[in-house]
Amino acid sequence: MNNSNNNSYKLPKGFVFILAMLTSISPLAIDTYLPSFLQISQTFSTSINNIELTLSIYLFGFAIGQLIGGPLSDKYGRKNFIFVGIGIYILFSLLISISSSIEQMLFFRFMQAIGGGFAVVNTNAIVRDIYHGKKGAKVFSIISMIMMMAPLLAPVIGAVIVSYYEWQVIFIVIALYAFLLSFFILKLPETSPKNKDKNLYENYIKIIKSKKPMLLIMSNAFAFSGLFVFLAKSSFIYMDNFKVSVEIFPILFGLNVLTLIAFSRFNIKLLETKSTFSILKTGIILQLLFSILLILSVQLNSLTLTVIILMFYIGVLGIIFANAISLLLEDFKSISGTANALNGVAGFAVASIVGIIASLMHNGTLYPVFIMMFFTSLSSLVLLISYSKNK
Repeated sequence: MNNSNNNSYKLPKGFVFILAMLTSISPLAIDTYLPSFLQISQTFSTSINNIELTLSIYLFGFAIGQLIGGPLSDKYGRKNFIFVGIGIYILFSLLISISSSIEQMLFFRFMQAIGGGFAVVNTNAIVRDIYHGKKGAKVFSIISMIMMMAPLLAPVIGAVIVSYYEWQVIFIVIALYAFLLSFFILKLPETSPKNKDKNLYENYIKIIKSKKPMLLIMSNAFAFSGLFVFLAKSSFIYMDNFKVSVEIFPILFGLNVLTLIAFSRFNIKLLETKSTFSILKTGIILQLLFSILLILSVQLNSLTLTVIILMFYIGVLGIIFANAISLLLEDFKSISGTANALNGVAGFAVASIVGIIASLMHNGTLYPVFIMMFFTSLSSLVLLISYSKNK
C-alpha cells in the first residue's frame, strides 16, 4: 500500500503489515497459551475448567478496552492510545508470568486484555480514516489475511515453548513481541479526526439508536460467535472426541486458519466485480450451509470429513469480517473508533453468552457444538436480511 492511495498521509513501508501485526496481539494472547492449560492447572492446583476462565476473562477485558479506548482515540489520537494499550499489555503480560494464584492470573489477564483492546480498536479506525468504499474492504481483507498467521502459528509456538520451558515463558514471549512491535508503530501517521465532542460517549447512543448499523453489528457479532464456539471447543472436538495427539492438534487447528487466509485473498478478487454487501451475504449463507453439514456429519464420526467442513465454516469468515466492518465504518467516518469499538464489544459479548450456552449444553458429543454454530450462522443471516430491508 503506497502513498498514492491517499495524499493526506505519508504512509510508511509495510503500513498494512504493521497494522496486521498490531491486530495480532489479541490472537497471540488467546491462542499461544492453549497448549499449556494442563501445565497451568497443575501449577495452581486447580481444574482445567478454571484455567478456561482466563480465556473468557480476556474476551471480557478486551471488549471493555475497546469500549473505553475507541471514543478516546477519536478525540485524542490513535497513536496515543495504541501506545497506552501496548504499555498496559506488556506490563500485565509480564505480571501473568509471575502469578502466584489463579485469582491473580485472572486479574492480570483482565488488565492485559484492556490494554489489548485499547491498542487493537485503533487498527480498523486507522484504515477507515484513510480508505473508503471497496478500497477499505480490500485493505481490511489484506490485514485479515496477514493477521491470521498469528492463530496459525500461535498454538505451535505455545506447544514448542511448553515442551522445553515452563508456561510462564509464553507470556514473556508475548510481552517481547509487543515491545518490538512498538518501534514499528512509531512510524504510523496520526489519522484521528480528533472529534471534540464534549461527551465522548454520546456517539455510542447515536449508533445504538440507529437501527440499520445495529443490525449489521449484531449480524457480524453472531458470525464471530460461531468462530468463538470453535475456539472454545477445538480441543474437545479434536483431542477428546477424535483422540488427536497434542502434536497433531496445532496442525488441524492451523488448517482452519489457512482456509481463512485463502478466503480473505479470494475476497480481494471478488471486490473487483461484486458489491461489498452481496459478498457478505454470500459468505453468511455459505457458513450456514456448512454448519448444517457439520450437524449431519456427527453420525459418521469421521475426523477427515469434520476437519474439511470446519475448514470451510471457519474459512468463509475471511469474506464476512472484512466486508461487514467496511460497510459499518463507511457510515461513521468521523467516529470510526467508536463504531469499531461497539462492533468489537458486541462481538465479544454475544460470543461470551453463546460460549456459556454451549458449555451448559455439553453432553459429551459434538451435537451441541455444531448446533450452536448453526444457531449463530442462522441468527447472523436473519439479522443481515433485516439490515438489507432497512437500506
